[in-house]
Amino acid sequence: MVTPSKDDKVLVELFVMSRCPDAVKVETVFSEVIPAVYSIMDVQLNFIAKLDPNSTLGAQCAHGMAECRGNIDELCALKHRGDLPTFWRFLGCLNSHFKDIGKDSDLTLQCASDAGLDTAAFLNCATQQEGRDLLKQSIENTEFAGVGRSATVYINGKRRCVEDGGWRECPGGHSPSDFIRDICAAYKGSRPRPSICAQYP
Repeated sequence: MVTPSKDDKVLVELFVMSRCPDAVKVETVFSEVIPAVYSIMDVQLNFIAKLDPNSTLGAQCAHGMAECRGNIDELCALKHRGDLPTFWRFLGCLNSHFKDIGKDSDLTLQCASDAGLDTAAFLNCATQQEGRDLLKQSIENTEFAGVGRSATVYINGKRRCVEDGGWRECPGGHSPSDFIRDICAAYKGSRPRPSICAQYP
């Protein structure tokens, strides 16, 4: 079920897998979107996996248990971020060591520290029930939305774009400026719009 965004911010949902190259492509595009419009948007990660109460982490992931661990790491970082740019620094750090996502706990902790996360809160989440609960909820969100392809982008509850071996179903384009334009257009809140939104009347 879609969680309402805070403060009337535009909700961007990324349906992804932490060890999926297509997810990294989308997240790389959003690394240019976030600095421009993070003040009027929020991000929700919805992971594509199968719930499995008999699994150690409560799920079966397409790229193995390391991906389930990576999913939890990313969810905990998102929850315990200071702001979206902080989380995106963490995510970019992980993605730059793609083959080690979910496998190298020292790398994950270093990425958390370098990004400016509260490392104690992050670690407590990632290693305890809180992280498994976040993963379960994210998979349930994905199942509710009926999304099966990583990576799929939704803006305010509507499918906006898919990257699955190539960009597709992206009628508004898939460049950073295309997403910035659509987030600016979708924002109906009362806080000041980022100056870049003036470029998209």
